[in-house]
Amino acid sequence: MDLLDLDQIVTTEGQPRKTFYEDSLKELSQSIKERGVLEPIVVRPKDGKYEIVMGERRYRASIMAGLTQIPAIVRELSDEDAKSDALLENFQREDLNPIERAKAIRDLLTFMTWEKCCRTLGVSESSVRRFLELLELPESIQKELIAKDGTSDGAFTEGHARVLRGLNGDLGTQLRVVQKIKAERLSIDETQKLLQAMADVPDKKEAFLRVPLNVTEEILRNTRREAEKKKPFKAKTSELHVKSMERTATTMLDLLDERLVDFLSEVQMNQLLSTLSDLYTSVDKYAQMVRLSLQKNDHGFKEVYVHCPLCGRIELIGSLKCGVCWSVLRRCYDCGRYDQMYQRCSMSEQYVYLSDAENPKETSPSYKCSDYKPKFEARKAA
Repeated sequence: MDLLDLDQIVTTEGQPRKTFYEDSLKELSQSIKERGVLEPIVVRPKDGKYEIVMGERRYRASIMAGLTQIPAIVRELSDEDAKSDALLENFQREDLNPIERAKAIRDLLTFMTWEKCCRTLGVSESSVRRFLELLELPESIQKELIAKDGTSDGAFTEGHARVLRGLNGDLGTQLRVVQKIKAERLSIDETQKLLQAMADVPDKKEAFLRVPLNVTEEILRNTRREAEKKKPFKAKTSELHVKSMERTATTMLDLLDERLVDFLSEVQMNQLLSTLSDLYTSVDKYAQMVRLSLQKNDHGFKEVYVHCPLCGRIELIGSLKCGVCWSVLRRCYDCGRYDQMYQRCSMSEQYVYLSDAENPKETSPSYKCSDYKPKFEARKAA
């Protein structure tokens, strides 16, 4: 190891690192003032001077610290070996920004085979290709990836940049997405969702770029819902569809807690009322459609609601069985036309034993009785 004068040392154009962050250099300079240069730089003789192979940050920080000399290791290296060593050191230190790393690899490949380059860097060919993909991005996006400041450091990453390759050819949109990533601190997955949304519904792109991601997802749900309704309905899925609706309705009923409003602001209550009103309108419209269909296809249809005798669920008598516990709904015991004393129906004069009246089966007279009249209607007919 030698102690070289700083004015004997020159930098090299082949240095992989092109960006030196001022705050980082100041920190290193302060450390050098206090403790000196702990690790010597590596140089090679060139044109009567010494050209830096490894350690340009230490060289620059030493100048900032006011040093006149720096410890150095002098090696005789070819251009190829010098570039390889410089890049390898930075790879091991993870010191290069992604664009510098990609450009350095590209330079290596001008005088190295892919196989030798991968072996030198200790990475796979697929990794090298991923590094080089970043150079396919417009220069403006590359600069955004290199940029480092106190507000956006780490917000726009190499992973984000790779996702933006899908927008190559539309620089304006790419730059707006970069700003959205920084402003909303979007993750890589969230950025992918945003780009996918713009690809799926291109006429909503402007909205997606302006609104938060959760609003984008809501717009997508509404759009997909409308698109789904335009497709032919598959009859074989109808039963599953109904069960899914019933589960969702049960969940919604569980959420309708009147205590909630005591903890909401006026703005939140306004938003909640708007949501509920929209839901009520849609559900009421759908219920009316189902009602009209029943009236059209079931000429004996009467909208009579009853309580399930076992679990208390309110059902239409036309359901025949409770949708929760599957008990038979029409019980002679609950019918205003059943004479419990004589255990018979006053309309048909048919005998119905009390045990059958209280716990009817599908074979019981009350199961589909058209004369059934509940003593107390659970809900008035619409």
